[in-house]
This record gives sequence, structure tokens and C-alpha cells, in this order.
Amino acid sequence: MTDKYRVVFTSLNEGISAAEATTKLSQKLKIPESKVQAFFAGKPLFSIADKEKSTKQLKLLASLGIQAKLQPASSPSTSQLAQSQRDERLFGALDYITSSLIRIEERLEELEQRLPEQLPESNEKASEQWEDDELFEELELDSPPPKRSKTVQYGLGAILIILLIILALAIAFPNLVAM
Repeated sequence: MTDKYRVVFTSLNEGISAAEATTKLSQKLKIPESKVQAFFAGKPLFSIADKEKSTKQLKLLASLGIQAKLQPASSPSTSQLAQSQRDERLFGALDYITSSLIRIEERLEELEQRLPEQLPESNEKASEQWEDDELFEELELDSPPPKRSKTVQYGLGAILIILLIILALAIAFPNLVAM
């Protein structure tokens, strides 16, 4: 793995003002002047790169009258820092979840203590409502089925028997039915 470096601003050449260097660099790189001013304040302008690319960036800055240096970027320490920040956020979230669960459990215990006091009253009211016969008096649960005429039943039975006889003849004598 190659070494990684970051370009860091050190100073300006003699005879070059900060405003002049800012406009030249922003025009050359086609970036806003605020980023260049942030670079002069110590913030990185370029991302971490290998040594060859970083030296090209140094040469570009030197051609514009800006002195900079290469600073080795130790990626393991930055990843360890990011990991520790992530761990802190994770522990904070776990702590919040745990405290929330404890509060919920306390609320449930309070509700359970109140519930037995209210439960018998509601059971008595519910049983009283269902025991009232007034609800069932309006409904006719055992209504007799409507009476059908016997002639309709005998007629349907006769038609069924005739159809069965025709079916039996059609199966027994297929030539008789095919006309």
C-alpha cells in the first residue's frame, strides 16, 4: 500500500497578496473563493492522495505563488478516530433505548396496579348487560320455518323421477335417443 499525503498551506510568496492568490487559485481550479480562503485558514483543499498526485498539487500551488507542504495522512488513526466516535454514538443510543425501556416498564407497572381496581367494576357491568333479557326479547331466535306446499314438493319429485328414467334409458339404449 502506498503512503497517503495531504497538501497543507504554509505561506504565500513575497509580492503576492492573499486576495490575488485567492482569485488565481479559484479560477485555476474552478472552485469558489470561500474554499480557497478556508484552505488558507488551515482546512484541506484537496483530498488525501498518493505521493505522486500530492506532489503535482504542490507544483500547481507553487506556480501560483502559494507555499504548501505534504503532511502524511495516517489512515489507521483517522479510521480509529471514526470508529471511536461511532462507538460513542452507539453507546449513547443504547443508553437512550435502555432508559426508555425502563420508563416504559415503570409505566406498565403503574397501569397494572391501577387495572385490578378497575377490572371488577367493568366485569360486573358487562355481565349485567348480557344478562338482561331485554336484548333477546326483540329477536325471534326460534322462528318456525315457512311451510311449503306439498304439491310443489310432489311435482319436483315426479320431475326428478322422470328425468332419472330418461337418463337410464339413454344409458341402456344409446341408439334409441340418438335420432
